Amino acid sequence: MSEGAIAMADEMMGGFDTIEELRAAGFEGFATVSDLIGSRCAEVPVARGVYVVVRESAEAPRFLPKSVGGHYRRKDPTEAVADLEAKWVPGAIILYFGRAAGPGVRSLLQQRVKRYIRFGGGRVVSHWGGRYVWQLTDHRSLRFAWKPCDDPIAEEARLLSTFERCHGALPFANLRHEHEREES
Repeated sequence: MSEGAIAMADEMMGGFDTIEELRAAGFEGFATVSDLIGSRCAEVPVARGVYVVVRESAEAPRFLPKSVGGHYRRKDPTEAVADLEAKWVPGAIILYFGRAAGPGVRSLLQQRVKRYIRFGGGRVVSHWGGRYVWQLTDHRSLRFAWKPCDDPIAEEARLLSTFERCHGALPFANLRHEHEREES
């Protein structure tokens, strides 16, 4: 796809302010954390792609003083509530964009989402990225959606750039752009 076609597609999608816009962009699933725990992520495809964490509530977020996430490499994922409040993007439903770039099965969508969910359940797993969501009081009602694609790294970078262009910041739980991020 040419640069012009990508820019036009981004413009048509807007800032991903609704689930309908995400569906139009090719995302599917929209399963809650609770649903994914119950199914063990069976509905998530075993494929390369990108995924998104969505919070549907329009209410202001409330944060737990301590993260429910696991301590990866003996690091506590808890952030100060004031820092989380400062990072919040008002009006945005997107909290995090992630990628599953393969090639191994542990690096495909189903396993990446499963690890993210397990991390949020307090398990020690390698999924440090997106950890801020596990301090939201309503974290079990967050929705995950996914989009299989051939080039997850480029797609994640495009999604982050589109969001940042529309909202003036990265999504709440994306702390860096893809090329700046350590693999987690």
